[in-house]
Amino acid sequence: MLQRGLLKASFAWHKMQMQAVHILLGGVPFGRNNVGDEAILECVVGILRDVAPNCRLTVSTDNQSETEARLGVETVPLFGFQPPYSRQQMNETIAAADVFIWAGATGLSDYPEIPLEMLEIAHRSGTRTVVWGVGMNDKLNPYLYSVLPGRRRTLLNLLSWLTFNRINFVQRVEMKNEARARAKIVEELNRADLVVLRDPETLSAVHSCGEVRNAIVGADSAELLQPAAWDDVDLSQEARDILECSTRKIGLCISAQRQLVHEQELIEFLDRLASLDYRIVFLPMNHSTDAPLMSRLRLCMENKAHSVVIGGRRSPREILAIAGKLDLVISSRLHLLILASVLHVPIIGISRGSKVDNFLTAFGHTSAGSVDECDFEHMQNELERLIDSRDEFKEVSTAVHEMLLQRLEEAKLRLADVLTS
Repeated sequence: MLQRGLLKASFAWHKMQMQAVHILLGGVPFGRNNVGDEAILECVVGILRDVAPNCRLTVSTDNQSETEARLGVETVPLFGFQPPYSRQQMNETIAAADVFIWAGATGLSDYPEIPLEMLEIAHRSGTRTVVWGVGMNDKLNPYLYSVLPGRRRTLLNLLSWLTFNRINFVQRVEMKNEARARAKIVEELNRADLVVLRDPETLSAVHSCGEVRNAIVGADSAELLQPAAWDDVDLSQEARDILECSTRKIGLCISAQRQLVHEQELIEFLDRLASLDYRIVFLPMNHSTDAPLMSRLRLCMENKAHSVVIGGRRSPREILAIAGKLDLVISSRLHLLILASVLHVPIIGISRGSKVDNFLTAFGHTSAGSVDECDFEHMQNELERLIDSRDEFKEVSTAVHEMLLQRLEEAKLRLADVLTS
């Protein structure tokens, strides 16, 4: 309590020193229907308004009008991500800001070259930079640094054959690509004014690239999200009847980015739960990609009458409110696990990169396998263990949540230092 009081006093002092500062938020594909990214954005905006009440906030997003209306910020187009955007406008916008903040997600491994280029532009322009709550898997995105099947891979394989396979040219090129990316991560993070990483595992992954001085561990900003009022959540009558009934409800989200290999086994698992009088609530975290996948899964169920897909574009606060009505959540999407745990709803993760495993570690959980090799026996055992011990899970999740909030408070103090400098 004393430490929390000292932090509040320090924030009050920083606010008195604060002048109007123009902050650009980007480096994440905001406005692309990903509820997790939008939850991060909403909470980062809240953090900045708490730390710097007079700040001018601009967000780089692919959904400018909705973002402006929902968060009361200025917007510019989504820089760095396809489809094509104006590189000149990106350079000018970054240079005109006082501070550029790479505002979260798992971009250090999923798409590092995009935000790293934005950091480089900022550093070249004299704009201060903050890396805030960004995560990193233990492996870089293979689709970015692997030589994919095609003409180039065929040529490299031919070169390897000419050396009687003493030299693996495909592997050599891939290692060179990855080494270049890791070196760039170290270079740009060391030039940043503040580097706050999402979790200790990300810090270890960054240090495996090279020494990054002064990087600290914070937490995912979505830990701060508050649910929408239940009466304000617009639902079909079918969905509302299931969510408000007394029968136990299992929430499920499978990312369409990497679908389960053993899909039929998942359908059979859900049918078994439905036959035991559970209700299955498919909760998409991306309405444009996840929802069609989960609608198809539901259609394949024999007991589909005991299930529902929550359709439509949903705000992060709505998803959080819906998650709060569930008895347990199973997800390959990290941010549904985060949001469910905020309201102390028991969680089972399916690994889709190490970020899910990293989050579960704090709860003493292991994932139910991966999207490539899902362990349905482990999933069933975890469900039986957690569904009848929600009070025990709440005790653990409360401690984890408090720890993460404390890390965020300490990181906010460091952020205030940067914004007042």
